[in-house]
Parts: sequence; structure tokens; C-alpha cells
Amino acid sequence: MGMTHFTPTLAAILLTMSVSAARGQVPAGDTAQTPAAPSARTPETSAAQLSVPRVELGGGLGLGVGIVTDEPGVAALFLPGARVGTALNARWALEGVFEFMGGEGDLAMVYRVQARWLFRGPAAPGRLQPHLTFGGAGGIEYDTWGPYEWRDSTGTIHREPRQSRWNMLPPMLPTVGFGFQKTLGAHAALRADLAAIVVPADDFVGVLLIPSVSVSIPIGRYPARSR
Repeated sequence: MGMTHFTPTLAAILLTMSVSAARGQVPAGDTAQTPAAPSARTPETSAAQLSVPRVELGGGLGLGVGIVTDEPGVAALFLPGARVGTALNARWALEGVFEFMGGEGDLAMVYRVQARWLFRGPAAPGRLQPHLTFGGAGGIEYDTWGPYEWRDSTGTIHREPRQSRWNMLPPMLPTVGFGFQKTLGAHAALRADLAAIVVPADDFVGVLLIPSVSVSIPIGRYPARSR
């Protein structure tokens, strides 16, 4: 139930912000409202048009660092991850981020539904592009156990077959983060993030920090340097 209501609500808020932001922007190619200043822009910047791809895919590796307020020390775990994002306008995007961890036949995944906001809008090709992320996090877990065999007090042997189950937590845990991205060319970019997922409970507060490095690939192309 949480996922059903949370994800459309976040998407509706982002769409409202994108419409509001778009009303204040000058469309590409409309120079009637902008003073002519050809010397103020470099050829590299004007040729790139500072655009963003509509859809972006990503994959990389993160480190999950768990911190609990009433427990000493921290625990860390490597988290391979994947990401998919869609741009709503030049500064806002909606992303789904998935970090995976597995054991002996089991699988667990932490996922985030988040907004990504570019501080200064699209950056020139090859330059660092800072961003802020915020949204909600949840989890999906697949457990297996058995088969078991045990004997009761009468000597009767009982056998339990192998069983499995799925558990799912909707994206109800607050998450926030920041990071940077730099294009490596027209079809790839390098991205670094630090995200924090807050896990409140009755007698403690836990925080899962996830620093990660990933490669982004656009459906289309990134702005390229002019030659």
C-alpha cells in the first residue's frame, strides 16, 4: 500500500515543479528576450547547448555503511547497484536506484525512488555537475529455508520441505544525498554519490550511508565538446 501511494505522489510533485520551472525558462533558440552577448559565451558552451538526455541508465558499485545510535562501531557491505532516471526538465529528474546484496541462496535489495536536482542546471561538457537527491527508500528480500528433519519425543520423524517467501518494504524511509557527474564523451559519464537512508525505530535511529561510484549511459547522447 505504501508503494502504491508514495511513488505517484512523488512523481506528481516533480511534474508540478517541472511545469513551474519550464514557465520561467526561455525556449532553446528564442533569443528575443535575451540580450545579445556573443563574446560572453565560449564556442564550446554554445555548441553543446547544455542539454540533458531524456533517459539515463547507470551501473556501479557502492559500500553500505550501517550506523545505529545505541550500538558501538559500524558494519559495511559491498553493494553492486543499478540506476534508471528520466529527466523532467533541464534541472529535475526522477530516478530509481537499486542496490543488491545476496547470501547463500537468498537475495536482498535496497531501492530508492528519488528526485535529482542539478544545482546550476546542465554543465558544460567535461565539467563537474553537482546534484542533490531526496526521496524514499524501501527494500525487497527473498528468503529460503529448509528442508528440515526433526524427531519428537515419541521418536516420530518429521520432515519440513524447502520453503521460500518474499518480503517487501515500501519506499517509506527518508533518504537524501548529494553527488557529482562528469561526462566522458557523448555516450558515457562518471558519477559519484553519497546517499543516506534514515531508519527510525522505537528505541534507536539507524542510518545507512551509501557512497557509490557508477557509470552513466544516456539513451541518446550527452553534449559534446566543439572541435
